[in-house]
Amino acid sequence: MEEKQKFKQNLLTRGLLAAGYTVEDHPHYTVLKDNYGGGKSMDNYHGGFTFERKWIREQTFRTCCGLLCKGRQCQSGLSCRDISWTFENDRATVCCPYEKPDCSFRHRYLQRNPSTRFWCEVHMTAEEYRYEGSVEELQKLHEEEIQEKGMEFSRQRGGRVCREHMIFDRDTQEWQMHYDPYRCGERRCGGLCPILGHELDEKKGNVFYDLKIRCQRSDLDGTLFEGQVDTSIIRGRKLFSHPVSMDICRVCVKLCQERIGRDVRLEYSRQLSNAEYYGKEFSVEVLDIRAERRESRDLVQDLEDIRSGIQVVHASDMEKLEENAKKERREKTQEAAIKRLEKKLLKDGYGSLKEFSLDKRHADRWLGEERIAQLERQRNEMEKERREQPVQISLSDLEGEEAEGA
Repeated sequence: MEEKQKFKQNLLTRGLLAAGYTVEDHPHYTVLKDNYGGGKSMDNYHGGFTFERKWIREQTFRTCCGLLCKGRQCQSGLSCRDISWTFENDRATVCCPYEKPDCSFRHRYLQRNPSTRFWCEVHMTAEEYRYEGSVEELQKLHEEEIQEKGMEFSRQRGGRVCREHMIFDRDTQEWQMHYDPYRCGERRCGGLCPILGHELDEKKGNVFYDLKIRCQRSDLDGTLFEGQVDTSIIRGRKLFSHPVSMDICRVCVKLCQERIGRDVRLEYSRQLSNAEYYGKEFSVEVLDIRAERRESRDLVQDLEDIRSGIQVVHASDMEKLEENAKKERREKTQEAAIKRLEKKLLKDGYGSLKEFSLDKRHADRWLGEERIAQLERQRNEMEKERREQPVQISLSDLEGEEAEGA
């Protein structure tokens, strides 16, 4: 009884088998790949034979509307609803140069999917490839048209555009402007800003904001304050991890408030979800979004909040504590490594370390020549003491020697 195949055979494999080809004997432009290390088999992930990549890239294909293209322009590997758009099934795809949302030639499955709505099905043809009227030529002309529309879009806005914030809408075939100053801050933009129309401020700062968190204590705390709602404020959180032009910071304060709120909700999504699931109170609120060169502190406001029962902490203080804790952990780890390395040198000597080894590099960097020489002297003294130490002979050993002499 024949073993049931795990993978469906592709159209290429069915045609070759019908023509009498086998695993050992097949055309030079086809390949039979291993089945995950199990040796060559027809029952593999690709459905049997596949085309040799260099060969298929040079073949000519034809779209349903009559355009020609080379295999290097095509995509192979899409799978949807039991249909595989691959070279082997004579169903490869290519990006339509017309970029029409609705096309009667396009397969309905491709047209329904937003990510493939501009893809078109192509089939291999024996026609001779011609660049005139091909997919490649039309794509080039279309890209030139897009560039011309971009220049016209810039002229209409008086040059107050930036390619970092421009998007070409493939559905409307028009350019759109989506200004996001957060991207400018991330890219550390400087100099002339075409959107703002002036040189960016060389003074740098950041966007700071405060978080107000209300959290209900869990019933599992085992304290007298179970169910109590605690309020805390984290002041001086930064939007950017690096200094940014103050002009960008001021624009971010106006336009990035929704982004900050969304990022905060995402950061505390687990706590918010757990609170909703268990019926507990947990809320996080963004307060006082501001642009400053450095973090400012209002001690009077902090004292007033503390008297109201609100716990107040500053993000910069939390960062310093975390940095100090990391530094202490690194120092302890390095101290343990140094002790291990010194113990190794006392036992085997510096000469036992292999050239370019990690231990040798650490010894040169952490210990230095003076400490290494001191350890070598200690090792020599220990070896000398060991050699000069008198050998103790037990009474049983003497009796054994006398018995042998008799």
